[in-house]
Amino acid sequence: MKIKLKVLTFVTLSATLLFSPASAGTVDGVSVIINKEPITLYDVFKYSQRFNISKKESLDILVRQKLEDSEIKKLGITVDNFEIDQYIENLAISNNMNQYDFLNMIRSKNIEISEYKEDLKKKLQRDKLYKKIVSTKMQQMSDGELQAYYNDNLNEFSQASAFDVTIYTSANQQSLAAIQSNPMSAVSDVQLQEGRMEASKTDPKLLALLNKTPQGKFSSINKSDSNYVMFFVKEKHNLQSVSFADAKNYIYNKLGEGKEQKAIEEYFEKLKASANIQVLRAP
Repeated sequence: MKIKLKVLTFVTLSATLLFSPASAGTVDGVSVIINKEPITLYDVFKYSQRFNISKKESLDILVRQKLEDSEIKKLGITVDNFEIDQYIENLAISNNMNQYDFLNMIRSKNIEISEYKEDLKKKLQRDKLYKKIVSTKMQQMSDGELQAYYNDNLNEFSQASAFDVTIYTSANQQSLAAIQSNPMSAVSDVQLQEGRMEASKTDPKLLALLNKTPQGKFSSINKSDSNYVMFFVKEKHNLQSVSFADAKNYIYNKLGEGKEQKAIEEYFEKLKASANIQVLRAP
């Protein structure tokens, strides 16, 4: 059941702002117009109440959403009902439910299914927009940039069959950092253990760390259960190098991880800078 805006405004604000005709005009007023699209003070108030954030943060997010909506429309990004239903189906499966029970669970939270699907549609449209932005940015990554990373990180592209290591363990991260800075320092709360680690029996993440760490150097400090741990790689056995051709996709994906969010933020910063934004009333 839809509730008219003025009624909702009255009900929401009467308990918190001692509602009066004067305050109603303030809440219903326009705060910002961006590319001819208004954001009202009530929009900002409602968003800040829903997500328990400040009105300034709410306004920043709503401005970003207007920019996203404009780009989605300009680029003709669409989402059909099949995509929405497929997304819901996947959500249901991930929660060990069928779609019927999942939607009943959504209803039990007093959420209208039509509104829920509309929110999902907007989310999927934004996901497509982000992928398009990132894809365009990543296409600009040259082979020269990939080759430079390969040349600067050759240790990362050599694989050993075994490692002779000293394992340093402590509940205090700073104690391990002190040893990294000065290997001769005596730190009482650090335990040492000598050992050999076979590549075939080592966790893939740890194996990647050991391969990346140069021989005769300390690895980075990592969290392990309730302790911190680092490795001093004394010797690597049976080293074999991975060619640039074989490493290229790995490098592409790794560099992309750090650039995706940056690409999106830069894209919208440029849009915001060129947008026609009129601030009529600060929230």
